[in-house]
Amino acid sequence: MLGCSLCLLLCCSLASAQFNPHFLPGRHAIVQLFEWRYEDIERECQAYLGPHGFGAVQLSPVNEVRDGTSWADRYEPVSFKLTGRSGNESSLRSAIDACNKAGVRVIVEVVLNHMARADSGSSTTTRGTAGSTVNPATRDYPDAPFSAADFNDQCRIVNPEDPHELRNCWKEDRPDLNLSLLRVRERILSFLNRLLTFGVAGFFVDSALYMWPHDLRAIFDKVQNLTTIGSVFPSGSRPFVCLDLSYHGLSGSELELRARWSDYSDLGMIAQDRFAYDLGDVLLKRKPFHYFVHLGTRLGYVPREKALIYVNNPQLQRLPDADGDLWVVSARNRRAYQIGLAFMLAHHYGTPRITSSYEFANASQGPPSDAQGKIAPVLFDNSGHCRLPWICEHRWPVVRKMVHFRNVTNGTAVGAWVDNGQNQIGFCRDRVGFVAFNAEISLSLKANLYTCMMPGVHCDLISARDDKLDADGDCPGATVTVATNGRAEIFIHSQLEEPFVALLKTFKPK
Repeated sequence: MLGCSLCLLLCCSLASAQFNPHFLPGRHAIVQLFEWRYEDIERECQAYLGPHGFGAVQLSPVNEVRDGTSWADRYEPVSFKLTGRSGNESSLRSAIDACNKAGVRVIVEVVLNHMARADSGSSTTTRGTAGSTVNPATRDYPDAPFSAADFNDQCRIVNPEDPHELRNCWKEDRPDLNLSLLRVRERILSFLNRLLTFGVAGFFVDSALYMWPHDLRAIFDKVQNLTTIGSVFPSGSRPFVCLDLSYHGLSGSELELRARWSDYSDLGMIAQDRFAYDLGDVLLKRKPFHYFVHLGTRLGYVPREKALIYVNNPQLQRLPDADGDLWVVSARNRRAYQIGLAFMLAHHYGTPRITSSYEFANASQGPPSDAQGKIAPVLFDNSGHCRLPWICEHRWPVVRKMVHFRNVTNGTAVGAWVDNGQNQIGFCRDRVGFVAFNAEISLSLKANLYTCMMPGVHCDLISARDDKLDADGDCPGATVTVATNGRAEIFIHSQLEEPFVALLKTFKPK
Protein backbone atom coordinates (compact mmCIF):
# COMPACT_ATOMS: atom_id res chain seq x y z
CA MET A 1 0.00 0.00 0.00
CA LEU A 2 2.86 2.37 0.82
CA GLY A 3 4.44 1.62 -2.56
CA CYS A 4 1.16 2.43 -4.32
CA SER A 5 0.89 5.70 -2.39
CA LEU A 6 4.41 6.71 -3.35
CA CYS A 7 3.71 5.81 -6.97
CA LEU A 8 0.53 7.90 -6.97
CA LEU A 9 2.37 10.82 -5.39
CA LEU A 10 5.11 10.61 -8.00
CA CYS A 11 2.60 10.46 -10.85
CA CYS A 12 0.73 13.49 -9.53
CA SER A 13 4.01 15.36 -9.15
CA LEU A 14 5.07 14.59 -12.72
CA ALA A 15 1.62 15.48 -14.06
CA SER A 16 1.75 18.96 -12.52
CA ALA A 17 5.41 19.70 -13.12
CA GLN A 18 4.98 21.07 -16.64
CA PHE A 19 2.69 23.85 -15.34
CA ASN A 20 5.48 25.35 -13.20
CA PRO A 21 7.38 28.18 -14.93
CA HIS A 22 9.95 28.11 -12.10
CA PHE A 23 9.58 31.78 -11.21
CA LEU A 24 11.48 33.01 -8.20
CA PRO A 25 9.17 33.49 -5.19
CA GLY A 26 7.06 36.63 -5.51
CA ARG A 27 7.29 36.85 -9.32
CA HIS A 28 4.37 36.08 -11.62
CA ALA A 29 4.63 37.79 -15.04
CA ILE A 30 6.30 36.91 -18.35
CA VAL A 31 7.67 39.37 -20.92
CA GLN A 32 7.85 38.36 -24.57
CA LEU A 33 10.84 40.26 -26.01
CA PHE A 34 9.71 39.71 -29.56
CA GLU A 35 12.58 39.62 -32.09
CA TRP A 36 15.13 41.16 -29.71
CA ARG A 37 18.81 40.40 -30.17
CA TYR A 38 20.29 38.10 -27.52
CA GLU A 39 22.76 40.73 -26.37
CA ASP A 40 19.89 43.16 -25.77
CA ILE A 41 17.92 40.47 -23.92
CA GLU A 42 20.93 39.83 -21.70
CA ARG A 43 21.19 43.50 -20.78
CA GLU A 44 17.45 43.83 -20.25
CA CYS A 45 17.36 40.93 -17.80
CA GLN A 46 20.17 42.48 -15.80
CA ALA A 47 19.11 46.12 -15.95
CA TYR A 48 15.31 45.97 -15.88
CA LEU A 49 13.46 42.65 -15.76
CA GLY A 50 15.35 41.24 -12.79
CA PRO A 51 15.38 44.38 -10.63
CA HIS A 52 11.69 45.06 -11.30
CA GLY A 53 10.27 41.67 -10.40
CA PHE A 54 9.46 40.07 -13.75
CA GLY A 55 9.32 36.29 -13.58
CA ALA A 56 10.43 35.16 -17.02
CA VAL A 57 11.33 36.23 -20.52
CA GLN A 58 9.98 34.50 -23.63
CA LEU A 59 12.38 34.32 -26.57
CA SER A 60 11.35 34.16 -30.20
CA PRO A 61 12.35 30.90 -31.96
CA VAL A 62 16.12 30.44 -31.59
CA ASN A 63 16.90 27.91 -34.32
CA GLU A 64 17.80 28.55 -37.95
CA VAL A 65 14.89 29.94 -39.95
CA ARG A 66 14.27 31.40 -43.39
CA ASP A 67 16.60 34.32 -44.04
CA GLY A 68 13.99 36.95 -44.85
CA THR A 69 12.60 40.31 -43.80
CA SER A 70 9.08 39.36 -42.62
CA TRP A 71 8.31 38.73 -38.96
CA ALA A 72 6.62 35.48 -40.09
CA ASP A 73 9.96 34.17 -41.40
CA ARG A 74 10.88 33.59 -37.76
CA TYR A 75 8.32 30.76 -37.79
CA GLU A 76 9.74 29.07 -40.91
CA PRO A 77 12.33 26.56 -39.56
CA VAL A 78 15.18 25.48 -41.80
CA SER A 79 17.25 23.44 -39.34
CA PHE A 80 17.94 23.05 -35.62
CA LYS A 81 21.19 24.98 -35.80
CA LEU A 82 21.30 27.71 -33.16
CA THR A 83 22.26 30.61 -35.39
CA GLY A 84 19.07 32.58 -35.84
CA ARG A 85 17.92 36.12 -36.42
CA SER A 86 18.79 37.27 -32.91
CA GLY A 87 22.34 35.95 -32.76
CA ASN A 88 24.50 32.85 -32.56
CA GLU A 89 24.74 30.02 -30.04
CA SER A 90 27.36 31.76 -27.95
CA SER A 91 25.27 34.91 -27.49
CA LEU A 92 22.17 32.80 -26.78
CA ARG A 93 23.94 30.88 -24.02
CA SER A 94 25.28 34.11 -22.55
CA ALA A 95 21.78 35.65 -22.48
CA ILE A 96 20.25 32.59 -20.80
CA ASP A 97 22.97 32.54 -18.17
CA ALA A 98 22.65 36.28 -17.47
CA CYS A 99 18.85 36.11 -17.19
CA ASN A 100 19.00 33.20 -14.75
CA LYS A 101 21.53 35.05 -12.62
CA ALA A 102 19.18 38.06 -12.62
CA GLY A 103 16.34 35.85 -11.37
CA VAL A 104 14.52 35.87 -14.70
CA ARG A 105 13.64 32.46 -16.14
CA VAL A 106 13.97 31.84 -19.89
CA ILE A 107 11.17 30.29 -21.95
CA VAL A 108 11.97 29.53 -25.58
CA GLU A 109 9.28 29.56 -28.25
CA VAL A 110 9.66 26.45 -30.43
CA VAL A 111 8.15 25.56 -33.80
CA LEU A 112 7.70 21.77 -34.00
CA ASN A 113 4.72 21.37 -36.32
CA HIS A 114 6.26 22.27 -39.65
CA MET A 115 9.26 23.47 -41.65
CA ALA A 116 9.77 26.43 -43.99
CA ARG A 117 7.40 26.57 -46.95
CA ALA A 118 8.32 27.13 -50.57
CA ASP A 119 8.11 30.61 -52.00
CA SER A 120 4.83 31.08 -53.85
CA GLY A 121 4.90 28.99 -57.02
CA SER A 122 8.63 28.41 -56.69
CA SER A 123 10.67 25.22 -56.86
CA THR A 124 13.92 26.97 -55.97
CA THR A 125 15.97 26.58 -52.83
CA THR A 126 15.66 28.68 -49.68
CA ARG A 127 18.54 29.91 -47.57
CA GLY A 128 18.56 29.91 -43.78
CA THR A 129 20.02 32.28 -41.19
CA ALA A 130 22.91 29.88 -40.52
CA GLY A 131 23.72 29.44 -44.21
CA SER A 132 21.84 26.18 -44.76
CA THR A 133 20.20 25.60 -48.14
CA VAL A 134 16.88 23.73 -48.32
CA ASN A 135 14.33 22.88 -50.97
CA PRO A 136 10.83 23.12 -49.46
CA ALA A 137 9.21 22.05 -52.74
CA THR A 138 10.85 18.61 -52.46
CA ARG A 139 10.76 18.68 -48.63
CA ASP A 140 14.52 18.42 -48.42
CA TYR A 141 16.03 19.92 -45.26
CA PRO A 142 19.47 18.28 -45.11
CA ASP A 143 20.75 20.05 -42.00
CA ALA A 144 17.76 19.08 -39.84
CA PRO A 145 17.90 16.45 -41.31
CA PHE A 146 14.43 15.89 -42.78
CA SER A 147 13.41 14.49 -46.16
CA ALA A 148 10.07 13.95 -47.90
CA ALA A 149 9.45 10.71 -45.96
CA ASP A 150 9.37 12.68 -42.67
CA PHE A 151 6.29 14.73 -43.60
CA ASN A 152 2.58 14.16 -43.85
CA ASP A 153 1.13 14.08 -47.36
CA GLN A 154 0.22 17.52 -48.65
CA CYS A 155 -3.39 18.57 -48.04
CA ARG A 156 -5.25 21.73 -47.09
CA ILE A 157 -7.29 22.32 -43.95
CA VAL A 158 -10.82 22.76 -45.28
CA ASN A 159 -12.77 21.56 -42.24
CA PRO A 160 -10.88 22.39 -39.04
CA GLU A 161 -13.54 20.59 -36.99
CA ASP A 162 -12.16 17.35 -38.42
CA PRO A 163 -9.31 16.53 -35.99
CA HIS A 164 -7.47 14.40 -38.56
CA GLU A 165 -7.51 17.20 -41.10
CA LEU A 166 -6.51 19.82 -38.54
CA ARG A 167 -3.53 17.84 -37.25
CA ASN A 168 -2.30 16.08 -40.42
CA CYS A 169 -2.76 18.71 -43.14
CA TRP A 170 -0.45 21.63 -43.82
CA LYS A 171 -0.86 24.86 -41.88
CA GLU A 172 -0.70 27.74 -44.38
CA ASP A 173 1.16 25.59 -46.95
CA ARG A 174 4.05 24.79 -44.58
CA PRO A 175 5.29 21.17 -44.89
CA ASP A 176 3.75 19.33 -41.95
CA LEU A 177 6.09 17.07 -39.97
CA ASN A 178 4.85 13.57 -39.17
CA LEU A 179 5.39 13.56 -35.42
CA SER A 180 4.26 9.95 -35.14
CA LEU A 181 7.62 8.88 -36.60
CA LEU A 182 10.21 7.99 -34.00
CA ARG A 183 13.07 9.49 -36.01
CA VAL A 184 11.26 12.83 -36.26
CA ARG A 185 10.63 12.89 -32.52
CA GLU A 186 14.24 12.02 -31.77
CA ARG A 187 15.53 14.99 -33.76
CA ILE A 188 13.11 17.30 -31.99
CA LEU A 189 14.08 15.82 -28.62
CA SER A 190 17.75 16.38 -29.35
CA PHE A 191 17.01 20.04 -30.09
CA LEU A 192 14.93 20.56 -26.95
CA ASN A 193 17.39 18.74 -24.71
CA ARG A 194 20.24 20.84 -26.01
CA LEU A 195 18.40 24.00 -25.02
CA LEU A 196 17.72 22.54 -21.58
CA THR A 197 21.45 22.06 -21.02
CA PHE A 198 21.86 25.81 -21.58
CA GLY A 199 19.56 26.55 -18.63
CA VAL A 200 16.17 27.33 -20.18
CA ALA A 201 13.18 26.77 -17.89
CA GLY A 202 10.82 25.50 -20.57
CA PHE A 203 9.09 25.99 -23.88
CA PHE A 204 6.22 27.83 -25.54
CA VAL A 205 5.01 25.48 -28.29
CA ASP A 206 3.85 27.34 -31.38
CA SER A 207 0.89 25.89 -33.36
CA ALA A 208 0.21 23.14 -30.80
CA LEU A 209 -3.44 23.01 -31.92
CA TYR A 210 -2.21 21.56 -35.23
CA MET A 211 -0.42 18.63 -33.56
CA TRP A 212 -1.85 15.47 -32.03
CA PRO A 213 -1.84 15.60 -28.22
CA HIS A 214 -0.44 12.07 -28.01
CA ASP A 215 2.49 13.06 -30.24
CA LEU A 216 3.26 16.04 -28.01
CA ARG A 217 3.04 13.83 -24.95
CA ALA A 218 5.47 11.34 -26.52
CA ILE A 219 7.96 14.19 -26.98
CA PHE A 220 7.63 16.01 -23.68
CA ASP A 221 7.48 12.89 -21.55
CA LYS A 222 10.99 12.12 -22.78
CA VAL A 223 12.70 15.50 -22.53
CA GLN A 224 15.37 15.58 -19.89
CA ASN A 225 15.08 17.37 -16.56
CA LEU A 226 16.18 20.96 -16.11
CA THR A 227 19.91 21.35 -15.67
CA THR A 228 21.32 21.52 -12.15
CA ILE A 229 24.41 23.41 -13.33
CA GLY A 230 24.62 26.74 -11.54
CA SER A 231 22.08 25.61 -8.91
CA VAL A 232 19.30 27.49 -10.70
CA PHE A 233 16.84 24.59 -10.64
CA PRO A 234 16.49 21.86 -7.98
CA SER A 235 17.43 18.33 -9.00
CA GLY A 236 14.60 16.51 -10.76
CA SER A 237 12.83 19.68 -11.97
CA ARG A 238 10.79 19.20 -15.12
CA PRO A 239 10.57 21.74 -17.96
CA PHE A 240 7.67 24.18 -18.12
CA VAL A 241 5.44 23.64 -21.17
CA CYS A 242 2.93 26.10 -22.61
CA LEU A 243 0.86 25.15 -25.66
CA ASP A 244 -0.27 27.70 -28.24
CA LEU A 245 -3.86 26.83 -29.21
CA SER A 246 -4.60 29.87 -31.38
CA TYR A 247 -6.52 29.27 -34.60
CA HIS A 248 -5.99 32.29 -36.87
CA GLY A 249 -7.48 31.87 -40.31
CA LEU A 250 -9.77 28.97 -39.39
CA SER A 251 -13.02 30.89 -39.56
CA GLY A 252 -16.40 29.38 -38.83
CA SER A 253 -15.15 26.92 -36.22
CA GLU A 254 -14.32 29.23 -33.32
CA LEU A 255 -16.52 27.55 -30.72
CA GLU A 256 -15.34 24.07 -31.64
CA LEU A 257 -11.67 25.06 -31.64
CA ARG A 258 -12.01 27.12 -28.47
CA ALA A 259 -13.31 24.05 -26.64
CA ARG A 260 -10.52 21.81 -27.91
CA TRP A 261 -8.17 23.02 -25.18
CA SER A 262 -9.38 20.10 -23.06
CA ASP A 263 -7.51 17.73 -25.40
CA TYR A 264 -4.26 19.34 -24.23
CA SER A 265 -5.06 20.34 -20.66
CA ASP A 266 -2.89 17.70 -18.98
CA LEU A 267 0.15 18.41 -21.18
CA GLY A 268 0.96 21.94 -20.06
CA MET A 269 -0.31 25.47 -19.64
CA ILE A 270 -2.73 26.65 -22.33
CA ALA A 271 -2.40 29.85 -24.39
CA GLN A 272 -5.54 30.86 -26.27
CA ASP A 273 -6.46 34.15 -27.91
CA ARG A 274 -9.89 34.34 -26.31
CA PHE A 275 -8.93 36.68 -23.46
CA ALA A 276 -7.27 39.07 -25.91
CA TYR A 277 -10.29 39.01 -28.23
CA ASP A 278 -12.78 39.52 -25.38
CA LEU A 279 -10.74 42.32 -23.84
CA GLY A 280 -10.47 43.92 -27.28
CA ASP A 281 -14.25 43.74 -27.59
CA VAL A 282 -14.59 45.48 -24.23
CA LEU A 283 -12.04 48.22 -24.81
CA LEU A 284 -13.10 48.83 -28.41
CA LYS A 285 -16.69 49.18 -27.19
CA ARG A 286 -18.20 46.02 -28.63
CA LYS A 287 -19.23 44.71 -25.20
CA PRO A 288 -19.25 46.18 -21.65
CA PHE A 289 -16.54 45.66 -19.02
CA HIS A 290 -19.27 44.04 -16.95
CA TYR A 291 -18.71 40.98 -19.17
CA PHE A 292 -15.66 40.03 -17.09
CA VAL A 293 -17.48 39.85 -13.76
CA HIS A 294 -17.19 36.04 -13.89
CA LEU A 295 -13.85 35.78 -15.69
CA GLY A 296 -12.82 32.13 -15.51
CA THR A 297 -14.47 28.77 -16.00
CA ARG A 298 -17.97 30.26 -15.55
CA LEU A 299 -17.39 31.97 -18.91
CA GLY A 300 -16.05 28.78 -20.42
CA TYR A 301 -12.41 29.80 -20.00
CA VAL A 302 -9.51 27.46 -19.24
CA PRO A 303 -9.04 27.02 -15.45
CA ARG A 304 -6.90 29.91 -14.24
CA GLU A 305 -4.02 27.74 -12.98
CA LYS A 306 -3.66 26.31 -16.52
CA ALA A 307 -4.03 29.55 -18.52
CA LEU A 308 -1.45 31.89 -20.00
CA ILE A 309 -3.11 35.16 -20.97
CA TYR A 310 -2.14 38.26 -22.92
CA VAL A 311 -3.72 41.46 -24.22
CA ASN A 312 -2.20 40.89 -27.64
CA ASN A 313 0.61 39.02 -29.37
CA PRO A 314 2.63 39.64 -32.56
CA GLN A 315 0.09 37.97 -34.82
CA LEU A 316 -2.99 39.53 -33.23
CA GLN A 317 -1.42 43.00 -33.55
CA ARG A 318 -1.38 42.44 -37.31
CA LEU A 319 -4.81 40.87 -37.72
CA PRO A 320 -7.56 43.32 -38.78
CA ASP A 321 -11.10 42.14 -39.33
CA ALA A 322 -12.90 42.17 -42.68
CA ASP A 323 -13.62 45.90 -42.33
CA GLY A 324 -10.01 46.73 -41.53
CA ASP A 325 -10.74 47.34 -37.84
CA LEU A 326 -8.58 46.09 -34.99
CA TRP A 327 -9.48 42.86 -33.22
CA VAL A 328 -7.36 43.66 -30.16
CA VAL A 329 -5.89 46.72 -28.48
CA SER A 330 -2.25 47.63 -28.99
CA ALA A 331 0.16 50.55 -28.73
CA ARG A 332 -1.72 52.20 -31.60
CA ASN A 333 -4.49 52.96 -29.08
CA ARG A 334 -2.35 53.34 -25.99
CA ARG A 335 -5.01 54.47 -23.52
CA ALA A 336 -7.17 51.39 -24.14
CA TYR A 337 -4.07 49.18 -24.21
CA GLN A 338 -2.90 50.46 -20.81
CA ILE A 339 -6.35 49.77 -19.35
CA GLY A 340 -6.16 46.23 -20.75
CA LEU A 341 -2.67 45.57 -19.42
CA ALA A 342 -3.58 46.94 -16.00
CA PHE A 343 -6.77 44.85 -15.82
CA MET A 344 -4.90 41.68 -16.81
CA LEU A 345 -2.29 42.28 -14.11
CA ALA A 346 -4.84 43.33 -11.48
CA HIS A 347 -6.98 40.20 -11.83
CA HIS A 348 -5.96 36.79 -10.51
CA TYR A 349 -6.91 34.86 -13.65
CA GLY A 350 -4.10 33.07 -15.48
CA THR A 351 -0.38 33.75 -15.84
CA PRO A 352 0.05 37.14 -17.56
CA ARG A 353 2.40 37.79 -20.47
CA ILE A 354 3.30 41.23 -21.83
CA THR A 355 4.49 41.46 -25.44
CA SER A 356 7.22 44.00 -26.10
CA SER A 357 6.84 45.05 -29.72
CA TYR A 358 7.97 47.52 -32.37
CA GLU A 359 6.33 49.84 -34.90
CA PHE A 360 5.42 48.45 -38.30
CA ALA A 361 3.92 49.99 -41.42
CA ASN A 362 2.52 46.80 -42.93
CA ALA A 363 1.43 43.43 -41.56
CA SER A 364 4.46 41.50 -42.82
CA GLN A 365 7.14 43.93 -41.67
CA GLY A 366 9.90 42.42 -39.58
CA PRO A 367 11.88 43.96 -36.72
CA PRO A 368 13.87 47.20 -36.99
CA SER A 369 16.98 46.40 -39.03
CA ASP A 370 20.18 48.04 -40.23
CA ALA A 371 21.38 48.45 -43.82
CA GLN A 372 22.67 44.86 -43.84
CA GLY A 373 19.30 43.46 -42.74
CA LYS A 374 20.47 42.62 -39.22
CA ILE A 375 18.16 43.34 -36.27
CA ALA A 376 18.87 46.80 -34.89
CA PRO A 377 19.86 47.22 -31.24
CA VAL A 378 17.28 48.37 -28.68
CA LEU A 379 18.24 51.86 -27.52
CA PHE A 380 16.89 53.95 -24.64
CA ASP A 381 16.50 57.63 -23.91
CA ASN A 382 17.57 59.33 -20.68
CA SER A 383 14.26 58.45 -18.99
CA GLY A 384 14.67 54.73 -19.72
CA HIS A 385 12.08 54.53 -22.48
CA CYS A 386 12.85 52.72 -25.73
CA ARG A 387 13.69 54.76 -28.76
CA LEU A 388 11.36 54.20 -31.70
CA PRO A 389 10.74 52.08 -33.69
CA TRP A 390 11.09 49.78 -30.66
CA ILE A 391 8.12 50.29 -28.30
CA CYS A 392 8.98 48.23 -25.20
CA GLU A 393 5.55 48.17 -23.55
CA HIS A 394 6.99 46.27 -20.60
CA ARG A 395 8.90 49.43 -19.65
CA TRP A 396 5.80 51.60 -19.49
CA PRO A 397 5.46 52.88 -15.89
CA VAL A 398 1.92 51.51 -15.56
CA VAL A 399 3.12 48.02 -16.47
CA ARG A 400 5.92 48.05 -13.91
CA LYS A 401 3.51 49.27 -11.23
CA MET A 402 0.87 46.69 -12.03
CA VAL A 403 3.43 43.87 -12.20
CA HIS A 404 4.28 44.93 -8.65
CA PHE A 405 0.56 44.88 -7.79
CA ARG A 406 0.28 41.36 -9.24
CA ASN A 407 3.29 40.15 -7.28
CA VAL A 408 1.99 41.54 -3.98
CA THR A 409 -1.58 40.27 -4.42
CA ASN A 410 -0.73 36.83 -5.82
CA GLY A 411 -2.64 34.05 -4.09
CA THR A 412 -5.56 36.27 -3.12
CA ALA A 413 -9.07 36.04 -4.52
CA VAL A 414 -11.02 38.57 -6.57
CA GLY A 415 -14.01 39.79 -4.57
CA ALA A 416 -16.50 42.62 -4.04
CA TRP A 417 -16.76 43.25 -7.78
CA VAL A 418 -18.83 46.32 -8.57
CA ASP A 419 -19.67 47.98 -11.89
CA ASN A 420 -22.12 50.42 -13.44
CA GLY A 421 -23.37 47.82 -15.91
CA GLN A 422 -21.05 49.24 -18.54
CA ASN A 423 -17.37 50.23 -18.39
CA GLN A 424 -16.70 51.38 -14.85
CA ILE A 425 -15.60 48.57 -12.54
CA GLY A 426 -13.86 47.95 -9.24
CA PHE A 427 -12.83 44.89 -7.25
CA CYS A 428 -10.77 43.76 -4.27
CA ARG A 429 -7.92 41.32 -3.98
CA ASP A 430 -8.98 40.15 -0.52
CA ARG A 431 -7.65 42.75 1.94
CA VAL A 432 -4.35 43.12 0.11
CA GLY A 433 -5.31 45.29 -2.86
CA PHE A 434 -8.07 47.21 -4.60
CA VAL A 435 -8.48 48.55 -8.14
CA ALA A 436 -11.05 50.66 -9.95
CA PHE A 437 -11.19 51.32 -13.72
CA ASN A 438 -13.01 53.93 -15.75
CA ALA A 439 -13.05 52.77 -19.37
CA GLU A 440 -15.81 55.19 -20.37
CA ILE A 441 -15.05 57.81 -23.00
CA SER A 442 -16.86 60.82 -21.52
CA LEU A 443 -18.28 59.73 -18.15
CA SER A 444 -16.17 60.27 -15.04
CA LEU A 445 -16.29 57.72 -12.23
CA LYS A 446 -17.36 59.26 -8.93
CA ALA A 447 -18.64 56.77 -6.37
CA ASN A 448 -18.35 55.57 -2.81
CA LEU A 449 -16.94 52.05 -3.21
CA TYR A 450 -16.11 49.21 -0.86
CA THR A 451 -12.34 48.69 -1.06
CA CYS A 452 -11.76 45.85 1.45
CA MET A 453 -8.76 47.86 2.69
CA MET A 454 -7.96 48.77 6.29
CA PRO A 455 -9.13 52.23 7.42
CA GLY A 456 -6.73 55.11 6.89
CA VAL A 457 -4.89 56.94 4.16
CA HIS A 458 -3.67 54.84 1.23
CA CYS A 459 -1.37 55.88 -1.61
CA ASP A 460 -2.55 55.44 -5.18
CA LEU A 461 0.03 53.33 -6.98
CA ILE A 462 -0.88 54.59 -10.46
CA SER A 463 -0.43 58.33 -9.86
CA ALA A 464 2.79 57.81 -7.90
CA ARG A 465 6.07 58.88 -9.43
CA ASP A 466 7.45 56.39 -11.92
CA ASP A 467 10.32 55.40 -9.65
CA LYS A 468 8.24 54.90 -6.50
CA LEU A 469 6.84 51.56 -5.37
CA ASP A 470 6.92 52.37 -1.66
CA ALA A 471 5.55 55.34 0.25
CA ASP A 472 8.71 56.00 2.27
CA GLY A 473 6.89 58.24 4.72
CA ASP A 474 4.67 60.20 2.32
CA CYS A 475 2.47 59.30 -0.63
CA PRO A 476 4.33 60.14 -3.87
CA GLY A 477 1.01 60.70 -5.69
CA ALA A 478 -2.71 60.92 -4.99
CA THR A 479 -4.23 59.53 -1.79
CA VAL A 480 -7.42 57.63 -1.02
CA THR A 481 -8.93 57.75 2.47
CA VAL A 482 -10.66 54.53 3.52
CA ALA A 483 -13.35 54.81 6.20
CA THR A 484 -13.86 52.40 9.09
CA ASN A 485 -16.41 50.47 7.01
CA GLY A 486 -13.83 49.88 4.26
CA ARG A 487 -15.44 52.30 1.83
CA ALA A 488 -13.81 55.23 0.06
CA GLU A 489 -14.69 58.03 -2.32
CA ILE A 490 -13.20 57.13 -5.70
CA PHE A 491 -12.93 59.68 -8.48
CA ILE A 492 -11.45 58.90 -11.91
CA HIS A 493 -11.74 61.46 -14.70
CA SER A 494 -12.69 60.02 -18.07
CA GLN A 495 -9.94 61.87 -19.95
CA LEU A 496 -6.98 60.42 -18.09
CA GLU A 497 -4.49 58.35 -20.09
CA GLU A 498 -4.34 55.95 -17.13
CA PRO A 499 -7.96 56.00 -15.91
CA PHE A 500 -7.66 53.67 -12.93
CA VAL A 501 -6.47 53.60 -9.33
CA ALA A 502 -4.69 50.83 -7.44
CA LEU A 503 -4.27 50.48 -3.69
CA LEU A 504 -2.02 48.06 -1.84
CA LYS A 505 -1.76 47.36 1.87
CA THR A 506 2.03 47.63 1.43
CA PHE A 507 1.81 51.12 -0.13
CA LYS A 508 0.86 53.44 2.72
CA PRO A 509 2.55 56.43 4.33
CA LYS A 510 4.40 55.49 7.49
